[in-house]
Amino acid sequence: QAPLCADVVFQLQGGHRVFAHRVYLATACSRFYDLFTLEAPPETLSQGDGGTRDLSSWGRGFLSLRWELVADP
Repeated sequence: QAPLCADVVFQLQGGHRVFAHRVYLATACSRFYDLFTLEAPPETLSQGDGGTRDLSSWGRGFLSLRWELVADP
């Protein structure tokens, strides 16, 4: 419910959230490595749309990705 230093949040159907650390995900699965090495365009984040990118073409389980700037705990 209150993750410590998690830098990834998976938003699941039904409103459930799963918190994770991207370094562990990227080393465990090449698909996550590809996902986390995508560059978030800075101009997208400043426009307020959350830097959303459609990932539906990646296959089952991936719908979209949204970057958000958050305060460092």
